[in-house]
Amino acid sequence: MYEYRHVIANVILISLIMMLYVSLSSMVIPIATPGSFTSFLDSSLLNSFSLFILSLVLISVSSVIFALMFSSIIIAILYYITLFAFASIVYNNFVTFSTLLDLSPYYFGILAIVGIILGLTRRSFPDEVVLNLSRIKISINRKKVVIGVIVLLISLFIFYFISNNLLLLIGSIVGYSLYLTICEENEFPLILLSWFSIPYMITHSIRFETDSEGIELGKVEGVLSPTLTNRFSQTKYGWKKVSGVKFNLNLAKSKNYNIVIIGTSGSGKSSLAKLLLEKTNLSYLVFDLHGEYNINNANKIDISRYSLNPLSLNGSSPRQRSLEISYMLKSLFKLGSLQTIDIFNIIMETYAEKGVDENNPNTWNSKPPTFHDVLITMERKKKLVETSQDVSRIQSIEPYIQFLSNQMLNGNSIDMDYVFDNNIILDLSKVPTDELKYILIETILRDFRSYLYKRGQSALWKFVVIDEAPFILSKETGLEVVERLFAEVRKFGVGIILISQLIDHIENILQNSDHIFIFNVIEPKELEYLSRTLGGGDQDKYRAIYQAIQYLDRAHVVTVTSEYRDILLVKLNSLK
Repeated sequence: MYEYRHVIANVILISLIMMLYVSLSSMVIPIATPGSFTSFLDSSLLNSFSLFILSLVLISVSSVIFALMFSSIIIAILYYITLFAFASIVYNNFVTFSTLLDLSPYYFGILAIVGIILGLTRRSFPDEVVLNLSRIKISINRKKVVIGVIVLLISLFIFYFISNNLLLLIGSIVGYSLYLTICEENEFPLILLSWFSIPYMITHSIRFETDSEGIELGKVEGVLSPTLTNRFSQTKYGWKKVSGVKFNLNLAKSKNYNIVIIGTSGSGKSSLAKLLLEKTNLSYLVFDLHGEYNINNANKIDISRYSLNPLSLNGSSPRQRSLEISYMLKSLFKLGSLQTIDIFNIIMETYAEKGVDENNPNTWNSKPPTFHDVLITMERKKKLVETSQDVSRIQSIEPYIQFLSNQMLNGNSIDMDYVFDNNIILDLSKVPTDELKYILIETILRDFRSYLYKRGQSALWKFVVIDEAPFILSKETGLEVVERLFAEVRKFGVGIILISQLIDHIENILQNSDHIFIFNVIEPKELEYLSRTLGGGDQDKYRAIYQAIQYLDRAHVVTVTSEYRDILLVKLNSLK
């Protein structure tokens, strides 16, 4: 569709040429010999001076309008050439061309001044066409060559043999060159429009395209691009409007399958996660802290009705599992180093008493102990120690072992292979304490990692959704296990979808995420970090992103494409 700004530009050109036509026709003293515009000024009556002033003002204003309307000095220059093309049709004589030539220094002089001012303030070449050359796709094929030649021959017949208009013929030749290299196959009629279509062909070629494959999540409404449009602000980047472009998430071309979703409460984060799970048609595992996920074809498990034994090895050695649990408790309860060591030693003793030998891997598949067994080991050890100091050390960790001997952590009544293989929503909303929720989540994540190593490498088959991510990332061991999963799971065909209102602890996670979706964010700390992360150190990008994400409407996100790293404004489907 012909852009409205090009329509406006051509209306301005027609107005200029008609004004010039009427003014030249009404000159009191006719001109017998063609001369320059300066000779008109010397030989005409007073109204010729008025014509000069009026023409100069209109030409100067037009140059500024074109430069700012298209954010391009190049397009503004092309429109002055188009003015000659209009003149060749409306008033084809030497006087008109001479007048336009005499006015050209003023037109180009004003353009130069505008360019210098914008170049200095924007700290870059003041032309959107030049700044966006990377978006111009060169596409030459045999069909375009043949079609273009046919249309060019028609132009030759019309402009040269019938109308004898060499200027329009040259415009068609230029149009043919542009059609051949940067236009779509169905745009061949533009060649016949000669100079009148050249500015449109160039600006239209600077188009944004997303991957046509993948799952459709919404529509692209804008792309962050170098622009002079927001020339009165402090940034040289702006949101170039895009229409009719679908936003497709093509995971097949992604470096990894990890996705981070960030935004304020109620902005649509969980809805996007559900949309991703429904659209991808992959297996998934959702950690649902608040019981808010309901997805078709999913098996929702109230985990408070089951038990899970954190001491199950699942491929780990007794020493490794003892370390993981002792550090998990240290992170969860903020224990001291001595307490952590004591817990590690007692768990190792319990494994040994149950016949699970660190030095004999054949015993690692034996029935594991429970925390009730650890509590028994600790009580027996407390009776054997000789000093009150040793008794105090054991007593200092006793409350935590008693807490872990909770019924939910003293058995394996849930088949984890079933959980990992199927579409499962783990509902943790009825688990009585946050500490138990945390232990269950970290244990399951570690078991899942072990499961992946046993399963082996694979194509993409599963997503794991971690909602309310700060709940686990705020703990040292939770952050460690999630970071390891983000770094490793791609080769196992797994993607992690991490959802958070906050940006704390996600630096390394973002580096291992090929996709990030940012909903409305209002906290200055989050705005600052996310804007700098997406902006890549560019202050102008940073300002543009900062201004955008704090005012995003619901169902709108700022995101980054994986292939070209374009920063997009997207309206998501199915989100209200």
